[in-house]
Amino acid sequence: MNFDCFIPGKVIFGSGRIKELPEHAEKLGKKAFIATSLKGLDVLDNILKILDDGGIKYSVFSDVKPNPLSTLIDKAADIFKKEKCDYLIGVGGGSSMDFAKAVAIRASHPEDIWNYVYVPYRDTLEITDACFPVIAITTTSGTGSEVTKWSVVSNSKTFEKSFLESDYIIPRVAIVDPELTLGLPRFLTAATGMDALSHALESYININANPFSDLTAEQSIRLIARYLPEAVANGNNLEAREKIAWANTLAGITIEHAGTTLIHAMGHVLGGRLNIDHGIAMALCMEPVVRYSWTSNIEKFAKLAEFMGEDVYGLTIKEAAKLAAPAIKKLLQEVGLDISLSDLGVKKEMIGDFVDDAFHYLGPMLDAHSKIPTKDEVKELYLSIL
Repeated sequence: MNFDCFIPGKVIFGSGRIKELPEHAEKLGKKAFIATSLKGLDVLDNILKILDDGGIKYSVFSDVKPNPLSTLIDKAADIFKKEKCDYLIGVGGGSSMDFAKAVAIRASHPEDIWNYVYVPYRDTLEITDACFPVIAITTTSGTGSEVTKWSVVSNSKTFEKSFLESDYIIPRVAIVDPELTLGLPRFLTAATGMDALSHALESYININANPFSDLTAEQSIRLIARYLPEAVANGNNLEAREKIAWANTLAGITIEHAGTTLIHAMGHVLGGRLNIDHGIAMALCMEPVVRYSWTSNIEKFAKLAEFMGEDVYGLTIKEAAKLAAPAIKKLLQEVGLDISLSDLGVKKEMIGDFVDDAFHYLGPMLDAHSKIPTKDEVKELYLSIL
């Protein structure tokens, strides 16, 4: 047994703890650059008031969009420097936190941000310790970006969606206050919850999994299976919101140690090509990938079925493992995300491009899967959700 483990950054978890933001912000610099997509919403106004009351200076960039574009990140970095900011606060879901981390790189490095994004067919520029510090405030429970070294970036010219990776952009402070998620609509609650589940699940079956990542993945999966339906059905249930918020944070820590695999490879392609919500992309791909993969690690897929709430008492390990995919399907139906690619306007003739993209620039995710797929197998997986 040989592995490394660590808890990235400082996590401040609990209802009402957003009030502690000023004491952490003042330690990082003189003026914050706030990256957010929450313009006009009470949750942002309340956070800004907390900063005002704490005497914290800031500049707000509220044009963040889902699947952040590299060109917008470059533009925001120019504004960061013009406003003479010296640290960042990402407020919102994964897009806002990823955006803040990307600006932390771009504002401290000489080249356009896409040059630092991983793509396998050219050299990727090095990200140095010059990065500006980041505080992450999550108002959803899905991406885990508040505790990771990753930032996902899209390219509108090439339709690619890939990632920045650096320990230097792990948020110095992550504030996970479940009360901030109470106003999240049912659809976003479901979509972000499935994204968190994909992180935990993929890390669990990843060939790079270790005892620590298994520990955090297992607890995350249990919590999501148990509490996500309640959080979707009753968004004001604070206990359910707290459990899902913690599950999401655990899943973020999990992917720091193991990483994502085939579900994310297929889903990133959909995000890059269709500009759809990341959690929806994960939800689309999850059940078919589990159905395809369960024979690759029967013991873990049997445990997955059990964590998802299936009664496996008296079953053989193989019989239990077969229940993993139906368990995923059942959860998708329960939270209202049992959808198809056709629902999103995808045509059969588009599938070839999806497959080519996955193998063109997302090879590391494919290679880390418990059952390495061929192009024909990935094509069949896409067709199964058409």
